[in-house]
Amino acid sequence: MKKSKKILICVFIFLIAFIILIMIINISSKNNQEIDNSNENKIEFNEEIFTISGEFICLPVKDENKPHNDLCAFGIKTDNNEYYRLQSISDDKFNLIAQLNNGQRVEISGLLIKEESDVYKSLGTVEVNTVKILNNEQNTNLPNSFKADYISFQDYNLKIFNIEDYNSTEFEIKDNEIECTETDLSLSLPFSISKREINNKKYCISASSEGAAGSVYTEYSYATVIENKVYSIKFIAHYPQCDNYPEEESAKCKKERESFNLNGLIDKEIELIKGNIE
Repeated sequence: MKKSKKILICVFIFLIAFIILIMIINISSKNNQEIDNSNENKIEFNEEIFTISGEFICLPVKDENKPHNDLCAFGIKTDNNEYYRLQSISDDKFNLIAQLNNGQRVEISGLLIKEESDVYKSLGTVEVNTVKILNNEQNTNLPNSFKADYISFQDYNLKIFNIEDYNSTEFEIKDNEIECTETDLSLSLPFSISKREINNKKYCISASSEGAAGSVYTEYSYATVIENKVYSIKFIAHYPQCDNYPEEESAKCKKERESFNLNGLIDKEIELIKGNIE
């Protein structure tokens, strides 16, 4: 009898210990789930490409009376008065965002992270893949013809030389014509020099390209000789990667890229300048 009592007591203690263990596991699991849900409410990743347009600004703070630093938190303000923080991705060696000017109208594409800021007015953070300038106010020296929806231009420079005054490390003058040594275009080098005949004019063209986050920047130099004068045009073209846009925008970008005649644009501009100085 005593032996049976001992067995019953042991079984009872074991059951109590087992029930306590189950309760502890359930409580721990519930707490972890609450923590996970809390984190999901704070940060939500949207893997779709997010595109937004508006004014490039320094984000306003939620409360001026609370302590905060005076550094500019890059952001965008939409026409609906919504704010988003802008963040460069890790491999953006050109730091595209830092090159923008306050008040400039831009279109931004990238990964949207829905997260709240305790300091700044913001509906989320956009990890920027592409930047498209929506106006040319910051490049007032650009000709009116330099317009495209998915290509932007900067650092435009036009110069006209007498043949005897022209000096270039890339091109030279021989028999009153522009001359240059062409690179092998089949090698897909980041720097190239080529000869082109555009509307019966002989051009030498150099192009130097560098990739940034979701974009390619190409620095061009065009030169031709017309009536003993050398016409030289230099500028930088910014080509966002079309595949970084949503499907409809991507198709429009690719269509424009295929049909855009940069050589013809340059030749028309030189003809216009030539006509103005005659």
